[in-house]
Amino acid sequence: MKEKIKNRVGELMPALVEDIKTICNMDSRQDTATPEDPFGKRVTDCLNKALELAARLGFETENVGNQVGIASCGPDTEDYIACIGHLDVVDVGGVWKTDPFVCTEIDGTLYARGVLDNKGPVFCCLYALKTLVDLGYEFPIKVKVMFGTNEESGMEDMKWYFKDHKYPLMGWTPDCKYPVIYAERGRASYRYSVPGEAADELIAFVNRYILNQNDLAVSLGVDYADEEFGKNQVRKTELFHSGDEWGLDLTCSYPASYKLEDMTEALGKLCSGHMSLGLTSNLDPVFFPKDSYLIKTLEKAYEDIMQEDGSAVTTTGGTYAKVIKNIVPFGPSFKGQKGIGHLPDEWMRICDIEKNTQIYACALYELMKGL
Repeated sequence: MKEKIKNRVGELMPALVEDIKTICNMDSRQDTATPEDPFGKRVTDCLNKALELAARLGFETENVGNQVGIASCGPDTEDYIACIGHLDVVDVGGVWKTDPFVCTEIDGTLYARGVLDNKGPVFCCLYALKTLVDLGYEFPIKVKVMFGTNEESGMEDMKWYFKDHKYPLMGWTPDCKYPVIYAERGRASYRYSVPGEAADELIAFVNRYILNQNDLAVSLGVDYADEEFGKNQVRKTELFHSGDEWGLDLTCSYPASYKLEDMTEALGKLCSGHMSLGLTSNLDPVFFPKDSYLIKTLEKAYEDIMQEDGSAVTTTGGTYAKVIKNIVPFGPSFKGQKGIGHLPDEWMRICDIEKNTQIYACALYELMKGL
């Protein structure tokens, strides 16, 4: 089956590349929300185009509230397998050598905002599903490719959708790196604040604990570490001023074994005088046993195509796996590919698009074969 998958993916590559170019030519940055377009018309238009392309491939499609799009096939089972990516993108930023919303092919590489994060990879999943359909595979369970619209700025799309819909039996989000990710750190954001008349206390705090510090986790008293994840990381520190309030925002990317209440207590001990600490948001860690069916099967799919070790790893990132049960991050970036998604000249090689699609098709096949 592996060779059949590889051959069929190769035959589908021209159409896949063309569809990726089409969807990346659309500016899908979040803009003004309306009742009809919860995350702005640009994202809605991109969602509808993605569903149009999926329908052309023969899939059943559904637009749920202009927040989540679904392309599906297989029997009408209650349980389903899901591949969940997103169509919204971050702002352009910096100087580009090409138009960020004209997907440009140069020497076998596509350049565009969103080509890696996450339009290209979610279309790899769509074409992986198309590959199995074309090979005549009889699906024992429904499979859905789901298009999100708000991953970059809160994941409110999926939080909203899964209030009224069943979580997948298993699946992945193609929005991180290879091999398969079995655990994500938690992500907690805090705010230290003082009233305007006590701004000098904030200045003293920043001078003591933030400026010229080699490791903020150490200076702030949250230098927790474990063998699996490594050190707690404190980043994204930013001063703010709102009305009569002054303060400092920061974010902690914390190991799964570090209790949120312990970290919050440690940070709170640094408050003095008029200063207060508040937890402004938190996404709990994601953790799957390394020997679970999902992890072992995705490891095998990676190894079958790449012919190298696919042992599961952890990540400091944050994906839809934070808010959607039973899914893990899986691809699309290969070893050594870092710092691409949110920077100018975002890119994805066509040969990597092909490898991703092969891996995802094998993963779907292997997951269903074992059910």
